[in-house]
Amino acid sequence: MIRSEVKAWFKSGTPWIWLNAGAIAIALVAVFGLLLLILFRGMSHFWPANVEAFHYQNNETALTIIAEVIESETVPLEALHNLNLSKDSEAGDEHGNVTRYLVKTGNRDILGSDFRWLYDIDLIEREQPENVMALERIEWGNFYGYLTSVYEKDQLVADKEQSWPEFTKRLNRAIDIREQILDLEQGDIGAINYQLERLRLKERRLQLDDALTDSEIKKLATQRKDLKQEYGVLLKQTQKLYQQINRDSIRATVMDGSEVTIPLEKIVKAWQPNKMSVLNKIGFYGHTLWAFITEDPREANTEGGIFPAIFGTVMMVMLMAVLVTPFGVIAAVYLREYAKQGVLTRIIRITVNNLAGVPSIVYGIFGLGFFVYFLGGRLDA
Repeated sequence: MIRSEVKAWFKSGTPWIWLNAGAIAIALVAVFGLLLLILFRGMSHFWPANVEAFHYQNNETALTIIAEVIESETVPLEALHNLNLSKDSEAGDEHGNVTRYLVKTGNRDILGSDFRWLYDIDLIEREQPENVMALERIEWGNFYGYLTSVYEKDQLVADKEQSWPEFTKRLNRAIDIREQILDLEQGDIGAINYQLERLRLKERRLQLDDALTDSEIKKLATQRKDLKQEYGVLLKQTQKLYQQINRDSIRATVMDGSEVTIPLEKIVKAWQPNKMSVLNKIGFYGHTLWAFITEDPREANTEGGIFPAIFGTVMMVMLMAVLVTPFGVIAAVYLREYAKQGVLTRIIRITVNNLAGVPSIVYGIFGLGFFVYFLGGRLDA
């Protein structure tokens, strides 16, 4: 009786419905879980984490490392053969494990890399100094250190407690000047360069058409002269702004005790994370996230923002939607309703089905290789 009911239940198809529903539910949970994980790990990058000082003592050598902790893990001591342990160090816990920290030391122009591993072997103390400073720079990534003094044209302006307020005031001034320079270079000067290029192309076109008369030459020369005069005025304004932004600099102490000089024109923003309250960190987080969305990339797309990528993607989608959608709908209606069933129609249907089954990234890679590297490379040659 029970066996017959089970067989009837299977024949009804109900188990397969529940099985498919369960598989879809698991797949959706996995996809959304992965998206949430990526979102959490990616969005946490913009949070102004505290900067810590690790104090080590190995035999007679003392070492201090200033860094931002990214993550930590416990590893067996036997797996760390490349560590130079002191004779007096008590390495590992009762289970023979060691905690190591992946930290961001920044200062890539001084240390050569942004990240390194630190271990709790010979670790004397961990602290979060209040006066530690973090800088985002146009080049060489982040900087971590202690602000010592502010200079204007190599003349001391402020030091000790007065250095940070004076530094922030002058940094805001430098940022405003940098934005003015950017507006001039990409706006007015860029427009003049565009018009000069149009005049050059117009002159070349007239030459090819044998229509470059004396009157046209004079007309083009007059227009070119006016544009160059405007260009000269804007160039003087830009040079004056560059002189103003090059005025100020700071001196900071890094973790090995040496002092470095950093021009304010190279600094994007500055903060003291260990002094910031939760509200300040939330405001800083929103500002940094917005800058990431709206700014241009720097340092070979490793720093800065992603606005050009977003703009290009949106424009491409809109352009393709306007141009491709009508042709696609018309072609689909024609193939379905009007086309005669023959060899050519079947080939087109098979081709369309194959194209629909290929991920779009494959087309992107093919376009990059064929149109950019193959055709574009030959055109450049």
